[in-house]
Amino acid sequence: MSNLDFKPMTKTLQLLIAAGILSLSLFSLNTYAENAGCSRDCEAPTLGVLDDGQRVVENGLVINGRAFDVNHQIQETPTMTFNTGSPAKVKLMVYENDGVSEFRHASITLADYQDDRSQTDLASISLDQDFTGEQTVTVIDADGYLKGATAKATHLDLFRIEVEFSFKVVKPFDAKDLVVELWDEERSSRNNVFIDAVQGTGDPVIDYIPGPQNTTPAPLKQVADGIAPEDVECREGLELVIRTTGAPACVYPFNAEILRNWGMVA
Repeated sequence: MSNLDFKPMTKTLQLLIAAGILSLSLFSLNTYAENAGCSRDCEAPTLGVLDDGQRVVENGLVINGRAFDVNHQIQETPTMTFNTGSPAKVKLMVYENDGVSEFRHASITLADYQDDRSQTDLASISLDQDFTGEQTVTVIDADGYLKGATAKATHLDLFRIEVEFSFKVVKPFDAKDLVVELWDEERSSRNNVFIDAVQGTGDPVIDYIPGPQNTTPAPLKQVADGIAPEDVECREGLELVIRTTGAPACVYPFNAEILRNWGMVA
């Protein structure tokens, strides 16, 4: 087995071990929550299976049209490529066991994930839904890797919501983990980590920034405003000449020379 083949397996194994240790450390806290604060709904929204292992969603993750079943909190997927400047889409099929009106939050984050307490984020897009169904989108992208990011949640039936994130990648990046976080009205939350799920390739996209607009008035307008012909200002690259009639004009230097040779300007 080559080093290239072994690396993803090693990373996944390390993350699974870290997740197991963290789960053990949080066992007492979760037990207390079930007894004290989860009398109504302890089941978090899911992209695949419920806590008891029952599958309720097929193809819970779709990246640029390619669908994946979500089976585990941490799992590998083929690395999908986002080309700079081209539209990119990530869709989540979310199941909320207490009904779509209880869905509150979905986010995707491009990150280097270590465990639930340690990850380095590249960029994230979040969608939040309030009690009335109004949706708010938040983008955190300090280094400008994404552009035009949007998110929209669509209720498909009583229990399923499709959340679509759209954006353009404008700067390339190496393979990143895709971290998905969901929670409901009861603040029951679930996250999924897809190892090395996405990368950005291509040249950086640089927006065209127009230069300053020409604001220099026309020569005759300046004269009409009381400026002497010899004091008329020309825009950059042009030369002031005075015609034999006394009227100022702004022309290119080679034209000015021709007009002088012909005796048409002073």
